[in-house]
Amino acid sequence: MNSNFDNETSQLQYAHDRALNDKLMELQALFEMSQILNSSLNLKSILDNMLLTSMGKMMISKGIILLQKENDIFVVENLKGLDRSIIGKKVQISDFFNSPVFTREMSNEWVQFFQKLGIMVLFPVFSNKKNLGIIGFGGKIANLEYSQAELDFLNSLSNIAATAIERGLIFQELNEVYRRLDRKYQELNTLFEISKELNSVALDSNNILNLLIYAIMGEMVVNRCAVLLRREDRMELRLSKGMGNIDTEIKERLTDNLQQRLCSLMAPVSFSEADSHEYFKSLLAINFQVLVPMRIQDENQGIIMIGPKITKQEFRSEELEFLFTLGSQAMISLENARLFEEMREKERLEEELNIAREIQQRLLPKSLPKLEKFDIAAINVSSYQIGGDYFDCIKIDDSHYGIAIADVSGKGVPASLLMSNVQASLHSLIETDLNTPEMIKRMNNLIYKNTTSDKFVTFFYGVLDVENSTFHFCNAGHNPPYLYHHNDEYHLLEKGGLLLGMFPEMNYQIDSMKLNSGDCMFLYTDGVSEAMNDKDEEFGTERIEFILKKYKDKTAQELLDIFLSAIRGFTENVAQSDDITMVIIKVK
Repeated sequence: MNSNFDNETSQLQYAHDRALNDKLMELQALFEMSQILNSSLNLKSILDNMLLTSMGKMMISKGIILLQKENDIFVVENLKGLDRSIIGKKVQISDFFNSPVFTREMSNEWVQFFQKLGIMVLFPVFSNKKNLGIIGFGGKIANLEYSQAELDFLNSLSNIAATAIERGLIFQELNEVYRRLDRKYQELNTLFEISKELNSVALDSNNILNLLIYAIMGEMVVNRCAVLLRREDRMELRLSKGMGNIDTEIKERLTDNLQQRLCSLMAPVSFSEADSHEYFKSLLAINFQVLVPMRIQDENQGIIMIGPKITKQEFRSEELEFLFTLGSQAMISLENARLFEEMREKERLEEELNIAREIQQRLLPKSLPKLEKFDIAAINVSSYQIGGDYFDCIKIDDSHYGIAIADVSGKGVPASLLMSNVQASLHSLIETDLNTPEMIKRMNNLIYKNTTSDKFVTFFYGVLDVENSTFHFCNAGHNPPYLYHHNDEYHLLEKGGLLLGMFPEMNYQIDSMKLNSGDCMFLYTDGVSEAMNDKDEEFGTERIEFILKKYKDKTAQELLDIFLSAIRGFTENVAQSDDITMVIIKVK
C-alpha cells in the first residue's frame, strides 16, 4: 500500500517537474526571442525573426503580418510560405479583435482574405493599448491542432514583438524623414548651384534657356524638354531639346483650347494615359509628360514641358516641387534679362537721340547778325524728344537777310532728318536767282518727292531789307507770325500757301510789309502756343499778345527771356513734348 502511494506521489512529482520545466523552457524561449527582436531596429528584420522563430518552433507551414496604416486599413508587410505578390495588399478590418481568434470560427467579411490563404489563427499586436497590426499563422505541418499552451506562447510572443515592431516603425519613419531631408538638401543644393549659374551667365535669354533645359534634362534624366514663354494670351515656343522634330510637333498641337489651359496653369502637373487631363493628351502623344508653370509675381509667364524619365520611373511630388521652384527662378532671370535688354535698347536710343539732337543744334545758326537798324534774337529749346523745329537767319548780301522758321511733322529721328533736308534745301536754293515764291515751290516739290504722305512741313520765310526797312515774306502753312506796332496794333503774317510736302507743283504768294521804328516781329512754332501745364491748359495766343503789348519797349533778347520765363512759369517744369522755337526782330 505504501508502495502504491509512493508511486503515485512520484508520478505527480514528475508531472509537476515536467510542467515546470516546460514553463521554464517557454519562458527561456520568450526571453531569447525578446532579445532577438529587440536587438534590431530594422522593421523587416524584426518581422522576419518573428515569423521564422514562431513557425520553426511550432512547425507551422505559413505565416503573415499586417500593419495598420490608417483607420481600419491594414497592409501586408511580411509573409512566409505564401505568394509574395500579395505584399502591399490592403485589407479593411473595421471590427477588430482583442485576443487570439480562429478564422474558421469567424464570419466577418474580411476574414475570407485569411481563409483563402489558409491562415487558421490570428493574433492582435498591441502596444500601449494602440493597435499596431495582426500576426496570422496557418496550420501545423503534422495537421495537429494548436494546444492552449501553444496559443498562449504565440500570443505572448506577439505581445513581446509589439514593442519591437513599434520601435521599428518609429525607426523606419525617422529614416524616411532623414531620406526626405537629405533629398530636400540635395535638391536645394542643386537649385542653389543652378541658380548661381543662371545668375552668372550674361543677361541673355538664350543662354538662360539653354542652361535651364540642360539642367533639367541632367537632373531628371529625361531626353526631351521645351520652354514656352508667354506673350499676351498665348504661349510661344522659345527653345526645345531632344530627339525628333520637336518644334513642329509642339506648334501643331498648340490649339486655342490648349493655349488657354497652358496660360491658366498655376501648379505643376504630371499626366499619363490613365489620367483625366484630356486637354493634355495631345502633348502626351508627342512624348511629354510633365508641365511646370514658370511663375513670377503670381502670374504664369511660361511653361516647361518635360518628357518621361529614361528610367521609366514616375515623377515624385518632391521633384515636381523642385522643378516648379527652378522654373520660377529661371523666370526671374529671364525677366532680368528682358529688363536689361530694354535698358540697353533705351540707352542705345538715348545715345542716338543725343547725337541727332546735337546734329540738329548744329544746323541752327551759331550766331545772329548785328545790324544797325534791327535787333534780332532767337532760341530753340529742345524737348525730351528730338523735334523738327528749325530757324535760320541767312545773309544774302549786305542789304538782305533771309529769315526762316519751320516745324516738321512728327517727332524723333525721322522729323530731325526731314528738318535737315529743309535746311539743306533752303541754303542751296537761296544762293540761286530764284524769287521767293519759286524757291518755296522748289522746296515743296523736293519734300513731296522724298517723303511719305504723312510727312509735311510748316514753313515761313521772309527777306529782310535792312536798307529800306521792308520785309517780303511767304507763309507756307506756318503759325502766322506777329508784326506788332508800337501803337499796339498788329498784323498776322499769313499770306503764302499750303504747307510743304502735301501736293506737288503748288504756287505760293508773297506779301510785303513796311517796318517802322519800334515795330516787333515775333516768329514762333506751335511748341510755344501749345505749351501745356499740369491742368492740360495751353499757353495760347492771348498770352503771346499780352506779352508783346506789355513789354514792347524791351530789347529783342529781353523780350525773348520774358517769353521763356512766362512759358516755364506757366508749365511749372512739366515736361513738354514739342520744341520751343522763337525768333524776334525789333526795329530800333
